[in-house]
Amino acid sequence: MNTITLKPELNQLYTLNEFILNELPEENIPVELIVEEIFVNIVNYSKTDFIRVNVKYENETLTMEFIDNGIEFNPLLKEDYSIPNDIDEAQIGGLGILFTREIANEIYYHNINGENHLKIVKKVE
Repeated sequence: MNTITLKPELNQLYTLNEFILNELPEENIPVELIVEEIFVNIVNYSKTDFIRVNVKYENETLTMEFIDNGIEFNPLLKEDYSIPNDIDEAQIGGLGILFTREIANEIYYHNINGENHLKIVKKVE
């Protein structure tokens, strides 16, 4: 497993994407979108001091664990986002979590000693 620790700043997203995509045999847009959604949400809402990401790619399966010491938030408890009939009815927020749930094969959340641990498992073929 490889680990990177980043400052909670949006300009660190490029570094994180590069770190994760180097683990994969080829470019993977769904993985990039998951990484962006999770990272940006942590930066914008958690008030964390750091973001640590553990990555493991094995047997065509990518496992990513996002760890931060920010505000406790379990995205698995978030109510499902309702898809609006048109753009005027759209609400801000929630769609990224729904998107991640749809794309990922497995998602787990734990809060351990004041740290959020969000593990995402994605088959990469």
